[in-house]
Amino acid sequence: MKKIIPHIILIPLLLSIPIVSSPDFDRTLSVFRVSPFQREFIRFVLVIIFFYLNLNLFLPKFYSKKRFLLFTICSIISFGLMVALPYLLTSGNSFSKNPPPMEMGNPMPSGNRLPPTTDGKQPFPKFGPQNESSYSLMIFSSVLPFLFSFLSSLFIFRNNEKKELERSKAKAELLNLKYQLQPHFLFNILNSIYSLALLKSDDAPNGILKLSNVMRYVVQESSKDFVDLSKEIEYIKDYIALQLVRTDSSLDFNYTEIGDLKNLKIAPFILINFIENAFKYGFNAEENSKISVKIIVQEDVLNFVVYNKIVNPNVNEENSLKVGLKNTFEHLNQVYPEKHSITISENDQEYEVDLKINLI
Repeated sequence: MKKIIPHIILIPLLLSIPIVSSPDFDRTLSVFRVSPFQREFIRFVLVIIFFYLNLNLFLPKFYSKKRFLLFTICSIISFGLMVALPYLLTSGNSFSKNPPPMEMGNPMPSGNRLPPTTDGKQPFPKFGPQNESSYSLMIFSSVLPFLFSFLSSLFIFRNNEKKELERSKAKAELLNLKYQLQPHFLFNILNSIYSLALLKSDDAPNGILKLSNVMRYVVQESSKDFVDLSKEIEYIKDYIALQLVRTDSSLDFNYTEIGDLKNLKIAPFILINFIENAFKYGFNAEENSKISVKIIVQEDVLNFVVYNKIVNPNVNEENSLKVGLKNTFEHLNQVYPEKHSITISENDQEYEVDLKINLI
């Protein structure tokens, strides 16, 4: 609907141009009874109709699919109609401003009727101008409006194609990011669940359930541009639960959630890499570790804060994790340009990410 409204406003404005610019214009709109104006107004309407036909039908159906013969035929027919229809649809068919001289004793023809012939019969009116120079003027007067309509629609079509190509490329990059659920994470979780199963731990069935939820979410939601914020948070909770399966009492973990998550959308998988990064550098079974995740929603603004003590400073850097964080920053810039802010506080002992996103 938002794309249609500008056209609904623009078309009447364009149609008003030949009316207010006509020398015969007055407040009574008697200009519509003047044959030359009628022809120009009809031609103006045909220019607008051709513009939309070319933009939405001829170019996408024929030109873009390299069916150039059909495209050329449609363009020629459109030009022919633009030349002929203004004369077919108006009652005044002569280009001459001065009526032909009348013989003495013959009455002036009424309206647009031609004088009767010598045998008293009404002749069939001739279409269009009455001489070659007038025919040339009739064609020439349609060339510039036709070219303007044709070239402007072609320019907009090519520009839309370029934007669509850029959107497709960006979407492909985002899909690549969404599918980057790290294999090492899955292997570690499966190993942890396997160990729990060997110990006949009560946590094993719950771990398998959480893993199933995570994989289902990745498969079902990865192709979407936006998902419910509540679903994304549930996915994050399941992810955290799986990570906690691998930890012990040395980890001080805190999760806080404040605000109403309903009726809000977010780009999927845009937060998860920060949490994975926190567990990567913030947990060490041989040291006191601390990780906290805080999610606050207030007035359609999401405040996402992840904090961790750095207890694995010498852990090997994994390229997949680096790429994941880099892609997250690019993802934020693409989906939320000028609608997000991120602050990273880091020293030798602590690391904190404070992300704010305007979700509207």
